Formats: sequence, structure tokens, C-alpha cells
Amino acid sequence: MTDDTVKEFDVVIIGAGVNGAGLFRDLCAQGLRCLIVDKGDFCSGTSAAPSRLIHGGLKYLETGEFRLVAESTYERNLLLRNAAHLVRPLPTFIPILSWTKGISAAIRTFLGSKTAPRSRGALLIKIGLQIYDMYGSRAGVMPRHRMIGRRKALAEIPALTPAITAVGTYYDAAITAPERLVLELVKDGLALSGESEALNWCPVVGQRDSEIELCLPGGEKRVVSAELVVNAAGPWIDRVNAILGIGGTLIGGTRGAHILLHHPELVRQLDDRMIYFEGDDGRILLVFVYEGRAMVGSTDIAADDPDSAVCTDDEVEYFLRSLRDVLPGLDFDESQIVYSYSGIRPLPHSSSVAPGLISRDHCAPLEEPNQGRPFPVISLVGGKWTTFRAFSADVADMVLNRLKRQRKVSTDDMPIGGGQDLPKSDRRGEWVQNLASRSGASRQRVEQLLERYGSTAADIADWEGEGMETLSDAPDFSHAEIDWIVRHELVEHLEDILLRRTSLAITGRLTPDMCGEVCSLAGAALGWDAERQEAELKMFSKNLSEKHRVDLF
Repeated sequence: MTDDTVKEFDVVIIGAGVNGAGLFRDLCAQGLRCLIVDKGDFCSGTSAAPSRLIHGGLKYLETGEFRLVAESTYERNLLLRNAAHLVRPLPTFIPILSWTKGISAAIRTFLGSKTAPRSRGALLIKIGLQIYDMYGSRAGVMPRHRMIGRRKALAEIPALTPAITAVGTYYDAAITAPERLVLELVKDGLALSGESEALNWCPVVGQRDSEIELCLPGGEKRVVSAELVVNAAGPWIDRVNAILGIGGTLIGGTRGAHILLHHPELVRQLDDRMIYFEGDDGRILLVFVYEGRAMVGSTDIAADDPDSAVCTDDEVEYFLRSLRDVLPGLDFDESQIVYSYSGIRPLPHSSSVAPGLISRDHCAPLEEPNQGRPFPVISLVGGKWTTFRAFSADVADMVLNRLKRQRKVSTDDMPIGGGQDLPKSDRRGEWVQNLASRSGASRQRVEQLLERYGSTAADIADWEGEGMETLSDAPDFSHAEIDWIVRHELVEHLEDILLRRTSLAITGRLTPDMCGEVCSLAGAALGWDAERQEAELKMFSKNLSEKHRVDLF
């Protein structure tokens, strides 16, 4: 069935990753009527596969991308304020194996060498951290870097290789739930513009003249029109452009994989710090504590099929070997892996350059209208998670200029989702007590919800009330909490809840009973019959096995 009504929008954004969602919020804030669509869930593609860092890009100093470092550190500092419920400071250790190595290689890389440098020594790292501090001081509250000696470093992390000569320490930031932040950007946009819409699991299937044909989640067709289209499909950009009648190759992506380990001793020694270290090939790797697990990443391998991106056996072995090298005092093996994921970075098409040296900067080429397509198309190429707001603002200004509209508000100081009305540290206790008294929830439960959802905790606590029926094998999640998520967070499938609205899958906490329980709760809220629930469980099980190395059922 097709809905013959054609709704007109000022802008249609194809792709609901972080760049598309950031642009959606920005344009909605300027009063535009926008539609954002994605062939999957919000933040289910590349934006769901990052290292979960909000960082200034220390390594970009090597390639002379000072503008990108300046932008990234500024945006990191903004996110620490605007999304303080999800973005937190992350102290970082850099193990150093020599005093002077790497200077000549770094100079060659800075001058355009196409091979990655290796063995960055203490002098080089010291210079880099000083420059990084300088850039990070803009809108910043981060402590400055320090260099500490071998003895103190080994006292703090005994499992570190004794081959170190020193350790550099500095601060970046981590994001606890990137998928949630993207969803909050979308929901903020909808709240800012009443005529805007957001559709997940809704691919673009055709285009003719001024009309764009969509396939809704139930299989029905819908036709919309736009004055301008933004292709924010990430590594799928070239495929979407082909549907819009645009040829050429804009994307030359690389695959980045990650694994999460259940390793209590590693988590204890890390003590909420990150180790940022070199692999045996000169590639920068990291390991830090994420939701009680050890997050390890990432690889950087040329790849062009985002639908088949998985963490391979070779990548797993590379991670484990690298961990054994930097932390020989601990044991590592595949049995510790509770989850893995992989995604394709939507980097600009490039040839004869080492994947790690392809720029993470962004650009937005414009395709002018033609006879069969009366609207222009802007494609969002490249970029990194940390700089999504700046990229969105740049493109929003392009769109506003093209449509002859004026910017009404800046997004620099605009809080995101649960970061709005977040209680300051000196008022946190009062906020928690007031909400506990009003909702009937315990203070401990309100603290838990506040930590997880920011100020949105108030809505969930009120929904949940005094009685808290918990999930099987997850006593920190309640039935009412899942029910609220299903009813208020644009859920279409079981995987939306378990992979993206919560951290239950990525932390390796899923059990068959829990999945069935969540599926029943979703079914009750969304009207799924027994057949639909069984299909959802089968689809989710297949996803876990094929994409995340998890065999649950």
C-alpha cells in the first residue's frame, strides 16, 4: 500500500548517525521543517561502532592537522558541558619505550610520508602533549599533562611492561552511550520543530523529479518532497547518491573493530584510566574501562562494504597479541571476549595512503539540481564523532544560505537530551531527594537513573513509581524502565532496546531469559503477537551471532 499524500519538507536528511542527527537538531532549532530517515535504527551503523571516546585527536598532530585538533579539543570540551550525563573525563596513560625514538619518522609523516610512524619516544610525546594542552585550553577545564617515571607507573599499573622508560599522562573523555546521545539529538530536534519527523527502519527506495520514495517499517510506501536533500548515510553515501541519480565515488572507508573483555583484574588495575599505546605495526591502540568491561580497539583496515563489517579472527588475535605486549603481567585469551563490533569509517576516497593516515576531517560536497532531480544534494563526507556539532553547524549554515533563511540560535552552548537541566554537583543531593519523594523511588534508584539518563531520569522515575520489578539477571533495570523506553524512544525492534537503548548487550549481560522478558515487555507495549515476538528473538539472535560473536540461544 502507498500513501498518496506527499508531505513537503524544507530538508530531508538521509542517514541518522551522529552527523545526520546533529544536523537535524541544528536545522530544527532554526525553525526548518525537516525529515530524517534511516534504513536501520537511529545510530545503528558507523556511529554505533566508535571507540566510545570523545577526544581531541592527539595523533592528528603527527600529520599536521592542527585545525582539526583545535576543533576537536574545543568540541570535546563543549560535550563535557552539554552532555555531561553521557560524556565524562578520561585520564589516559601513554607507555613510552624510549627517550628519543621516532623524531625523524614523525618529521617525515608531518611532511607527507604515506607510512605510519613507529616508536614515539618520550621527547616526541612530551612535545605533542604540550601542543595538545595548548589547543585544549579553549573552553576547557581539563588538567594539563604530566610525565611520570617508570617506577611510579609500574606501581600504579603493575601489569605494564617493565620495558617502559616513562609514561605520559593527560585527559580526554569517554561517552557512556553514543547511541543514546544520537537518539537524544533526534528527539531534541522533534521537540524544537513540531512539523519535523524522524523515521527509523525506513530506507529510501527511489526518487523521481521532486519526490523521494520511502519504505516504511511495515512495508507501506510513502512519498515526500524537499527543497534540499542531505546525504548523511556515512559509508553508504555512494549507494544513496546512486538512488538519487548521482554518480562518482566519495567514500573510501576503513574498518575499525573493537572487543570487550570480561577481565576483572585488568579493570581493577586500569582504575577508570585508559592506556593509549602502539601496536607492533605502529598503529595506535587503546584499552579502558567501559561499563565494567575492558574496551579494546581499534583496527584501521581498508574496506568498502559496511553491511558485512565484523570483527575478524585476525583482528581478535591482533588485539590479544598487542595486549600481551603492553601488559605482560596479565593473561589474555578469546574466552574473555563478551562482545565485539565493527564499522566502516566514512572517510574520503583516497589512494596510496596508509589507512591510519587518511584525514578524519570533514567536507560537504554539493551536487546541483539537474533535469531529473530539481533539488540540490549535500553529502557529508568524513568527520569524527567528537566534531559532529561543528560539522553540523557548518552544513546547517550552507543549507540556511541556500534556502535564504537566517540562523536563529547557535548550538555551541545547547545542552543535549538528558544534559538539559542537569543538577549541578552542589544541588545533586537535593534534586535526588526531591525526585525520590515525588516518585516513591529510593534515593539509590534515582541516583542510578540519573547516572544513566541525566535529567530524563525524572520521567522514568515517575513512570516507575515505588514498586521496582527487575529484569531477570539484570537487577539494575526494571520492567517499567524498559516499558518507558519502548513507549517513548521510537523503538521498532527488539534489537533497538538491547543493542542501543541500553548497554545490556555490549556489556555481555544478556541471557535467553532476559531477552525473552524484554521481548514480552516490548510486545505488550507495541502490540506484538506471539509470532512477531518469536521472529524478533530469532532476528536478534542472528544479529548477535553474525555481527558480535555472541551465541546466546
